[in-house]
Amino acid sequence: MTKREQYGLEFYKVSSDGTIGYHCLRKDGIIDQNNSLQFLSYLDRAGTEFLLREVVAFLNTDDPDRSMYESMVSEHVDLDIEYPDFKIDKLPYTFPLADVKDLLQEWLNFLDA
Repeated sequence: MTKREQYGLEFYKVSSDGTIGYHCLRKDGIIDQNNSLQFLSYLDRAGTEFLLREVVAFLNTDDPDRSMYESMVSEHVDLDIEYPDFKIDKLPYTFPLADVKDLLQEWLNFLDA
């Protein structure tokens, strides 16, 4: 099972007037905390690669002082790393950083397809 399936997400390509848009949406209109993962729709290839590098750096560090980080990759949502978790828009719930890494990789693969 992919991370997008685990979190109930679908990736879509939409073409309009020769422009392709990439979207991440919850399956079947479900509304729950996983809706916040739709922030992927705001990330282009460069933004996805950048955030993926940030997440991987946190997962690979053994520096105890490196515990919090606010990403500047998106102007639309606040993305924070509070190791070992990932917070979106200061909401009260978090996502495991390892899951976010896998989800970002899936999104990057989708953008490249």
